[in-house]
Amino acid sequence: MAPVDEFLHSIQDSFAANRATSLVGLGLALVGAVAIGWPASLWLRRRRERKRRDERVRSIAARARLSEAQLADLRRIAEGGAVPLLEVMTVVAVFERATAKLLALEPPALHPEPRSPHARVRQLRLALGFSPLSPHLWLLTTRELVAGDGVSGGGRRGLVAEVDEATFAVDWPLGEAPAGAPGDRVTLTVDRPDDARYLVRPRVVQIGPAPPPLASLATSAPERPALTRAFFTHDEQPERQQDRAYMRLRLPPTLTARVQIVEPSERRRDDPASPGPEASSPSTAEATIVDVSAGGLALSLPLPSDGRAVGHGTLVRCWFALDAEAAFDALPAQVVSVESGAGTHAGEQLLHLAFTTLEEARRDRLVAAITRLEVASRTAPK
Repeated sequence: MAPVDEFLHSIQDSFAANRATSLVGLGLALVGAVAIGWPASLWLRRRRERKRRDERVRSIAARARLSEAQLADLRRIAEGGAVPLLEVMTVVAVFERATAKLLALEPPALHPEPRSPHARVRQLRLALGFSPLSPHLWLLTTRELVAGDGVSGGGRRGLVAEVDEATFAVDWPLGEAPAGAPGDRVTLTVDRPDDARYLVRPRVVQIGPAPPPLASLATSAPERPALTRAFFTHDEQPERQQDRAYMRLRLPPTLTARVQIVEPSERRRDDPASPGPEASSPSTAEATIVDVSAGGLALSLPLPSDGRAVGHGTLVRCWFALDAEAAFDALPAQVVSVESGAGTHAGEQLLHLAFTTLEEARRDRLVAAITRLEVASRTAPK
């Protein structure tokens, strides 16, 4: 090989060696960058997420006007329940599970002291807006009950009188409280009109006479009938019994319905108890709509002028409009339950009606209207 060729080959080999060295170095540099940059990227991402969570926590705490002591309580509740603090503050189900775990360590007590864990959890519940519970949310614990909720037991109906995080109390007509001594477990039914019925199994804490209302002590208002007040422990796992085929929507007390009470002359002709055609013509009345579903209505109806209350099984026709797009005429229905004196105004009946023959097209229009109103109520500014 000529000297010139040897010189050129040596230069070419040198460049090849340098190129190989450069590629190896570049590869090592990339590996080093990834090894350092990936953990750094994860750390920065987690730091940003943690900062966003902290800002959200501070924002919620400021909006709820939580003190530093209350925020510290929430942190302990979150740690004890092994859940994120932000979820305890914003998700009612997480709040209920975490606080139930904390309060399970505390003995039940009537009217807990202001600085007790029970009282502090109640203050947090109110501050975070978890009470009163939305009527469309499932009941997760009897700690979510509020005064006025309906409770049944032993075939008798009572009303929740007071609730705290330790116990709840129900007022019953005198002598009609469920049988049971302190410590006994009883079965009660909680009826939430917009949701479902729930079976709860609390223990009896105390049964005694209900104190008179404060208003009757301060004024000369007529005394109410004597009541029995029973205190119960809480049930953290109510059993939901959904027996309604359709969602029920509670309406503001501004929508009315015209109700035509069908007289016996308009009952089925094959009813042997039906009187002849000489019966009086149907009567009509204006009623306030309490709630509506695709299966029926609840109405607050004044007593008829003749003083006759509408009874169970009465056949009626209803005219009502839910909005400008949903008007319904002469829907046939039957009264399935009557609660005297439980209407919107004093002296009115609360009637629960079930539609008897409703064509699919009209039922579909009714379902669409209820859904439309439900969405509007959830998205309306507060």
